[in-house]
Formats: sequence, C-alpha cells, structure tokens
Amino acid sequence: MNNMFSFVAADYATQFAEHGFVHVRGGLTKEFYDLLAKQVDREANRLKDWAIGNKQQSLYEFPETADYYRQLMSTIGSVCGLDPETLALSERHIKVYESDANPNPQAHKDRYASEISVGFSVTVPAGSRLVMYPYDELWVNPYNTWARLRASLSEDQMPEKRLVDAKKIVIEDKPGDVMIFRGNSIWHLRENPANTTNLYLKLNSFNCDPLGEDPYTTQVRTQTLALLRSPDEILKRLIPLVGRRVDYFNQQLSRDWQPAHEVVFWGERALKLNPYEMNALKVLEWNKTVGNVLSIVNGTSESTGLATIRRLASEGVIDLFESRD
Repeated sequence: MNNMFSFVAADYATQFAEHGFVHVRGGLTKEFYDLLAKQVDREANRLKDWAIGNKQQSLYEFPETADYYRQLMSTIGSVCGLDPETLALSERHIKVYESDANPNPQAHKDRYASEISVGFSVTVPAGSRLVMYPYDELWVNPYNTWARLRASLSEDQMPEKRLVDAKKIVIEDKPGDVMIFRGNSIWHLRENPANTTNLYLKLNSFNCDPLGEDPYTTQVRTQTLALLRSPDEILKRLIPLVGRRVDYFNQQLSRDWQPAHEVVFWGERALKLNPYEMNALKVLEWNKTVGNVLSIVNGTSESTGLATIRRLASEGVIDLFESRD
C-alpha cells in the first residue's frame, strides 16, 4: 500500500487532546514526500489571488497513485478525535516564502474553515521555525481571511499586545515533518521563513469549504440535488447541514431597525433569507435529521417547512446527506 504517513495516529491523540497540537518528526513516508517535493518543484497551479507579501501559494493536487485524500482524513480524524466521515477539506495550498520574506512576521490565526491545520514541511532552511501560542487567547477566527480579522481588532486586541506574556512553543521542523494544530484558534507564525516551502491542508468537522477546494465538494452538491428528488417521508430522514460553499450569514438593521437576513457565498452572491430560514439553519448538526429540525423550529406547517428545506438545498445553502444510522 502507498502510505502518506509513517506514524500511528493513536500515538498522538492524547497529546493533541491535551495541548491542541502535535509535531511528528519524519511523519511523511519517503515515497509521499518525494511525490510532494516534485509537485512543489513544478510550481503548477499558482494562485495569483492568494499571494501574500513575500509568500506565494499554489494549489496542491493529490497524486493519483493512491487514495491519499482518504488517508489524510482517516489519520487526522484519529489524531484529533474527529469522525473522518464528517471532515471537509477547506484548503490545500503549497506555500513558498521568497528569499526576502520578513524574518519576524506578525502572529495570525487561520481562516474560520481551518478548524484543523495540517502542515507538511518540504524545504526548511536553517533558522526557519514554526512558533505558536497554544495556551492563550484561544478564540476562533470568525472570518474567512486573516486580514479581515486583523481589521476588526482594536489596538489593545492585536497579537503584538496580547501575546507578550503568553507561553510560546517553538517547533524546529525538518523536511518530511508533520504539524497538526487548531489553526483557526491558535495564534502562530513562521520565523525566518525565507526560502521555506510547506504544504498546508486545512480541515473541519462542520462541512465548510467556501473556496471549493475539497475534491469531493462537487460530489456533495451533486448528491444533494439528487436527494432533493426524494419524497417527503424520505427527505425527513436526511441530514441537512449548512452548505459547503457558504461563507457567512448577515443580519443587518435598517435606520428604522427593520432586520434583513442574508447568506453570503465566497466570492459570489448573497441570498435573502427570512427569519424562519435563519432559525432553521442555526440548529443544523450531524445528529439532526430534517424531521428533527422541523420539530425544533416552530412557526410554520410541516409542508411549508419541507418546502423551505428544498428551497435552501436547491440554492446551495444546505447540503443533504443520508443518515448513517
């Protein structure tokens, strides 16, 4: 079997549960590391919209020689105590720091969809190291970019102020190492990053892929549209979740305090929602069927509630899954 990882996931589960991160020396097999290094050398699929300062980014493509995607989900799910079947991949970027990269960058949190950040070290010059603060200021970035989060912070909330006395963890990683941490809640940075190359794969357990980078997101959408053709009695037994491509929800008040609700898709459009639809979306979870949701959210008939679910699913606001019970 062509393996991605050289370690046993269960050996690191306790550490992750207690500290929110793990660093696995030589965590990639030589076979997989060689495949990754070759793709990095090609620098294919450069993402012009994601160039940040002195850091270039490219879209990673999973090799076809094995089901590395499933290995990723299974292993990371086991390390982090999450069901691999509920994980979504929200980012797969190769990050290349240029030779003049800032040696002392600011700490940041990853986007909201990056519940778990998985870093594979490819090229790591002497002095380049990952720094994180896994014990302080562990709130989740609610935005889909770090820039938007930073713009929302007051001067006294900036990491430069808040992390002065925080406990710092320094990881001196090497090529082939694996780092796993709670990316959207842990402040982190890379010191002396010049000429460093990493692959970062970001995952979450809440069906969130606003950028559309999970290879299975199109399949989920196709599945939802197929399940929409089910009769009402079957629809009520399906699991509804907030759609993968949803970025965020807005609640706006006019000058005369009239509320307006909308759902926003990353880089695309906004769709108006009514209060009943907003309330229904708030209770969606992996353990609730459509029938459960309709029984929790009062205010309309069952037939109207089912019609609402069908409308939201047809618009991509909801994804539908078959129950695994």
